[in-house]
Amino acid sequence: MKQYTVTGMSCAACSSRVEKAVSKVPGVTACSVSLLTNSMGVEGDVPPETVIHAVEDAGYGASLKGQGTAAQAQSASEAEDALKDRETPV
Repeated sequence: MKQYTVTGMSCAACSSRVEKAVSKVPGVTACSVSLLTNSMGVEGDVPPETVIHAVEDAGYGASLKGQGTAAQAQSASEAEDALKDRETPV
């Protein structure tokens, strides 16, 4: 089972909408979405890009867990650089 992070969900209807959208993708055999953890597990022989596209078409964001999005990686890198700039040598 591949694990994804889902963004933009705020209620049970949101998680249900994501689950239905991904379940309709050919090749998906099971899909489980958790609103509490903003996560989704998907079983089946489907490329991650296809699953992410289905989530985005439903109006939400998704990324494969452990990979994040390019924007998240850039933001984390910028935050780390800003922290280094604030540190004072002892």
